[in-house]
Amino acid sequence: MQTQRHFWLKTVIAGGIVLGVVYFFAQSSKYPSPDNIDANVKIQSTTPATSGDNNQPKNQVVAKISSSASSTARQTITPELQERIAAMQQRRPNLQFSNSEVAAAVNRTTSWAPTEETPRELPLQPEEFTDGRQFIELDSLKIETLMPGDKINVQVDNNAKDYQVTIDRIEKHDYNSISWFGHIQGDDGQKYSVSFTRGEQLTVGGLDTPDGHYVLQGHGDKGWVASSQLLFKADTSVSDAIHPADVDPNYATNQDSHHNH
Repeated sequence: MQTQRHFWLKTVIAGGIVLGVVYFFAQSSKYPSPDNIDANVKIQSTTPATSGDNNQPKNQVVAKISSSASSTARQTITPELQERIAAMQQRRPNLQFSNSEVAAAVNRTTSWAPTEETPRELPLQPEEFTDGRQFIELDSLKIETLMPGDKINVQVDNNAKDYQVTIDRIEKHDYNSISWFGHIQGDDGQKYSVSFTRGEQLTVGGLDTPDGHYVLQGHGDKGWVASSQLLFKADTSVSDAIHPADVDPNYATNQDSHHNH
């Protein structure tokens, strides 16, 4: 009898332990360990920061702002800008143009500006760095954006006034060479012609102005502008007189014959 009592007591105790273990694991499955919780679940389970009166979660507000900014950026690409970039791409099929950079260049009003330091890397003779030419930094992208009807301000000399150039036409010569033709409307009612041509690295141009004719040359984004009088000035130490013997090979013979008579 006592043996049966001990048997049933052990059975009840064992059954209680089993039930306790089962209950423990059942409760653990409802509340997983923090180490097993996904990072996204952690963010959502925290109290969201609010913004504004509608108490929207902050991450949702940020998402809306980002979406709004992207929408605004898309809206700035106007049909006119798209047409301009398409024309630029057709002229320069080997280049890629950024919409935002082209838009910024279109808003700039000049195609070059004086440099603060002399660009010694330019292919000039030592004396040409100090002969009075104006050294400039070219806005290459601005030049590339120019279309007929556009207007830009140009500075041809430190002592001359700035002029406004109106672009009249553009001509593509080959795969890498493009020319822009325009004019300056003078106060005297005359139109002064302007042209400049750009290749891969070299830019050359000529500008007729009420102050005289000017020459432009650029290598990459560095270059210079100078008056034709400065570049082609006569050497006063050399006489420009022409001796008849230089153009008439019979001059000496004729002179001897004359003296003999």
